[in-house]
Amino acid sequence: MKRNAPPFGWLTAGLLALCIAFGWASTAQCAKPNTPGLAIVAADDGEPTNRIVDAFEKQFPKAQVALASRAHGTGQKQAIHIAIGPAALRSLLKQSVEGVIVSVFTSSQAYREILEEVSEPRRAAVTAVYAEPAPTDQLRLVSALYKKRVTVAVLLSDKNAFLLPILRRAAAQNNLELSAEPLSDAHDLNRALDRVATASVLLAIPDNTIYNAENIRTILITTYRRDQLMIGFSTAFVKAGAAATTYSSIEDIAAQVEELLNEYAASGRLPEAQFPKYFGVAINDNVARSLNLVIDDSVRKLSRRPGEQKP
Repeated sequence: MKRNAPPFGWLTAGLLALCIAFGWASTAQCAKPNTPGLAIVAADDGEPTNRIVDAFEKQFPKAQVALASRAHGTGQKQAIHIAIGPAALRSLLKQSVEGVIVSVFTSSQAYREILEEVSEPRRAAVTAVYAEPAPTDQLRLVSALYKKRVTVAVLLSDKNAFLLPILRRAAAQNNLELSAEPLSDAHDLNRALDRVATASVLLAIPDNTIYNAENIRTILITTYRRDQLMIGFSTAFVKAGAAATTYSSIEDIAAQVEELLNEYAASGRLPEAQFPKYFGVAINDNVARSLNLVIDDSVRKLSRRPGEQKP
């Protein structure tokens, strides 16, 4: 069927930055009365990060709040720093503050690239809750949408090749066929999209080689005209034209960080970097209807929240 203009608006520059960067960096206040040992650190005081810092302060009411440029640590070797966004993480590592760093609101790709710049001993004291949805939850969403075995395509640059085993396991767990298309050069994007044209779904993962201001419009239009469902990696991406995504709220991430720190306190071992475990589902109903995809209540209620006992 020939289509006219897609039924969605295009991303603004700010929205693109949110989709692609997947990391905010700012803080709301300079400093507050606190309990030494735990600090919430970000790179500036922009409004998006104010919301993040406010939520984390509610979760950790006795923590310090500081700008990354002024974060010289708590003076304790057992200090814990929660780094809001990639800029804060990079700043803390450059300052060589003592103690543990927990990175949040930074994509797995950016996190790995930043840690490559530091020594192995320092990496051992850093962990993360990634910004993007867990591949298993994203593919579980696809399974719930189709309720049958379909092929899910994913474009992977060299930067994200480490995700391939994770994606394969997630596809197997959800009875889906995975078609992974390597992309070594952004100029090969159209050819890569052609090679996965027969897949029912294109799963997007944060990768600034592929999903950036120059490419995202082309990808959305191409998949839409092919009746190919696109699963985004943020609610902003869904508003822009992807059909659906799982997503984690700031409160979800804060609750997971608290669980991570409790595990660390109990075991003395810092948990490995991990994807978000709590999530809800965002759907672009206009795009879904246009693709003749019926979204039932089981899809809309697909979620996992703190305190719930769900698989």
